[in-house]
Amino acid sequence: MFYQGACGNKTDEIIPIYGSGMTDLFPTNVFKAESGVTLASSGPFSRKRLRDSSSFNPHPNQQPFGVFEFFNDDIASQIYQQQLEIDRSVAHHTEKVRIQIEEMQMRNSMKLTAAYELINKRLKTKEDEIHKMVEINQSLEEKVKSMTVENQIWRELAQTNEATANALRNNLQQVLAEIHFQQENHFRTNGNEDDAQSQCGGNFDDQDGSGRERKDDNNEVEWYNKNRRGRWCRKCGKEESSVLLVPCRHLCVCRLCVSNVDNCPVCNCVKSAGVQVNMG
Repeated sequence: MFYQGACGNKTDEIIPIYGSGMTDLFPTNVFKAESGVTLASSGPFSRKRLRDSSSFNPHPNQQPFGVFEFFNDDIASQIYQQQLEIDRSVAHHTEKVRIQIEEMQMRNSMKLTAAYELINKRLKTKEDEIHKMVEINQSLEEKVKSMTVENQIWRELAQTNEATANALRNNLQQVLAEIHFQQENHFRTNGNEDDAQSQCGGNFDDQDGSGRERKDDNNEVEWYNKNRRGRWCRKCGKEESSVLLVPCRHLCVCRLCVSNVDNCPVCNCVKSAGVQVNMG
């Protein structure tokens, strides 16, 4: 197959394009030259050629740019170099995208790991706080129970002390009543003796009567002093006895010495308590 150039003085042989992937570089129906000469190809032959070219696989031993044999070496080399550059650019872009995807996955993985660790840390902190609150709640419950028991003990002790105080008050009233009764009997007995002595005084002379009168006066003073001394504190002897010792019920110490007395000065009984007595 031949093609006539525009000048008409040169005829080049065009190699048929068999099995190449460049069948679409030139039209298959008509080649029109500047001289007006056209080259037409039959329809069935063109369709068969297209089917053959679409299913063609180059031989492994074929040269890199053997499909461009109808071009000169420079053009074929340039096309091949451009294809290599395109392949390198696509490979470089693919590698770049792969690296970016890996970096993005790594960043996302690091973010997820950091968020997971932060959540675990917060959960651990909350668990520690809950554990501490449970311990505090348990200690408070135990303290409330102990305080309830202690309150019950103090209530029972207060009731016991109140009963003891009532008993001591009753005993003190009885003791004071006995003391008052004894004092009245003592004064009544002394008055009767004085009356009897005054009635019998006429049988003696004046000197004897005056001597007995002075003797009676001395006895009264001595008895008064003795009774007065008996009311003084048996510990210090300076203050009047105003504290009744329990359980012996001896009124023998003052309010200042009661704290320093462990045993009763009268009967040496062990003191369990002291009750202030208002003698006024």
